[in-house]
Amino acid sequence: MNQQAVPYVLAAGQARSHLGTIPAIKAGAADTGGLLTFCDGVMGPQTPGPPLHVHHEADEFFYVIDGHLLVQAGEERHDLGPGCFAWLPRQTPHTYANVSDSPVHMVGGAVPGGMEEFFAAQGAYFARLQGPPDPEQLAAIWAGHGRIVGPSIEVAAAPAASRA
Repeated sequence: MNQQAVPYVLAAGQARSHLGTIPAIKAGAADTGGLLTFCDGVMGPQTPGPPLHVHHEADEFFYVIDGHLLVQAGEERHDLGPGCFAWLPRQTPHTYANVSDSPVHMVGGAVPGGMEEFFAAQGAYFARLQGPPDPEQLAAIWAGHGRIVGPSIEVAAAPAASRA
């Protein structure tokens, strides 16, 4: 994409595109000339994240503003508190979860941009879902962005992690 981006400003609580998508998209590929996607979100207490996965063509990052986020990169798990950052290069198996009793406010993103299309497709699928997700349909949604390589972190049984 790499087209000239135009400046813009968002007020607190606003999203730039894909309204209603979780997490909120503050900047997407269309806004940044394809350079990055930047998101802002709150993860509720005792909430598992996505399954263990890899991205084919994007690096991902998280920055914790408030709360504690358990991040798994490869085989290692890390408890990220306020001010902590995680960089997850493409092809690195990773996932995350909120295993605490408090919400986690975090920002994150992907380089290059485009991850917002995945969030929109997955969100639309879950919005119309009745019953458990179909693994084949989830795999099809993930196919353009990465692949699932393992389960989500079980929040009730999450082992201790190193504090960052």
